[in-house]
Amino acid sequence: MSQQITIVGATSGPGKSLFLRLAEGGYSVRGIGRDHKKILEIKQRFGYKYPKAEISAIDVARDQSFLDSTEVLIHCSRPELAKGLISSNLARFIALGSTRKFTRYPDIKCREVSEMESRALSSNVAVTILHPTLIYGAEGLSNIERIIDMAKNVPFIPLPMRGRSLIQPIHSDDVVDAIINCLDNDKVINKSIVIAGPTPITYRYFVETVVNSIGLSTRVMSVPYLLVAATARITRYIPKLPTIDPAEVKRLLEDKHFDTLEMQRNLGITPRSFETGMAQYANSREYN
Repeated sequence: MSQQITIVGATSGPGKSLFLRLAEGGYSVRGIGRDHKKILEIKQRFGYKYPKAEISAIDVARDQSFLDSTEVLIHCSRPELAKGLISSNLARFIALGSTRKFTRYPDIKCREVSEMESRALSSNVAVTILHPTLIYGAEGLSNIERIIDMAKNVPFIPLPMRGRSLIQPIHSDDVVDAIINCLDNDKVINKSIVIAGPTPITYRYFVETVVNSIGLSTRVMSVPYLLVAATARITRYIPKLPTIDPAEVKRLLEDKHFDTLEMQRNLGITPRSFETGMAQYANSREYN
């Protein structure tokens, strides 16, 4: 692909990984973020090795002038920002939504993801919306780190319903592969696709795998939902503990498992197991 690609949200998470992957691959790619410190760190990392790559600080809610020279826009930032970015000048729009769209407990993010998808698919642009499950394994994602922080500071981690609800986490590198495989892929135009790990696992197994991967022995305990929710409300006042929103606890009550057949068939992605992904994550951060 020789078109100009712009990535919104290129300073952390899968957006950053995608930017670096495309830069290394020789693509003409522009990264956009708001954190000047992170942008400087990325510039220092790739220096002048990739003449077709650039990254800059732009508040896309205020300045959309970059769209004039953008042919392919990849949106890896907050879904509400997309409403000002779906321009008729674009040849292609690819965005990360969220499987939060399917929750039984709708919230603002759920509504914003649905609105982004509806607006994009009703436009005249060739669109693909990818809805990832919980993403882990990249800088700037706190899902795993919060569990690690808790495991280091408390003797046990509480979960409601014995941690039996299901989750299907996906590694950030698999998300990046999915986005790249959307480029020059007519099979996914004007489609909304869930991208997820290969098989659902229980929350208990998820937490235990995280803890074991970094060599800790913190136990997982079943605690009544109301007590977990009450504890979550005071985490912001307890030093060294990550802040937990009570809404997050409520979502621990629902199963989140999805069919990956369309992901595999149309995107050619066979996602790695959570065990494999966590081993890579732990090794990359020298926990072991």
